[in-house]
Formats: sequence, C-alpha cells, structure tokens
Amino acid sequence: MARGVKTGGRQKGTSNKLSGTVKEMITQFVENEVQNLPGLLIQLEPKEKVDFIIKLLPFIIAKPIPKEEQTESFEERRKRFIQQIYKVK
Repeated sequence: MARGVKTGGRQKGTSNKLSGTVKEMITQFVENEVQNLPGLLIQLEPKEKVDFIIKLLPFIIAKPIPKEEQTESFEERRKRFIQQIYKVK
C-alpha cells in the first residue's frame, strides 16, 4: 500500500456493517435485560445489592479530576464560566 493512499477495502466514510450489527445486537440485549433488573434486584442479598450499585456508580457519576491534573485554578474556571454565560471577552 502506498503511504497515505488507500488502495483497497471500504471507501473512506463507509460504515463498518459488522460493527453496526454487533452494536445493535448488544444494545437490544441490554435493553431487554434492563427490564428484568427490578425482579433480579429483589432476589439479591443486601451485600450483593450494594456491590451491584457500587459497580454501576462509575457509569453514573463522573470521577473528580485529581488536584495535580487540574490546569486551571478555581478562579480561572469561574471567570471562564462567567464569560461563557454572558458572552464577555
């Protein structure tokens, strides 16, 4: 294959049909199982319920950014927020 030149396979921008099919199957499976959750939760022991909820929390609540990874100070974020709200420069 020439560098930077597409010589075979799907055309640029064409979706991968297999990925779409698999994604659709997984989505359908999850939707069906979500409907069964209330009945399954009733059957769990209290400790199992807590473990289940703890495992779901990362998908519901965003993890805080550690202090050392924050590049903006609180004051800088506050100013940027106010500028965005009032469209001030």
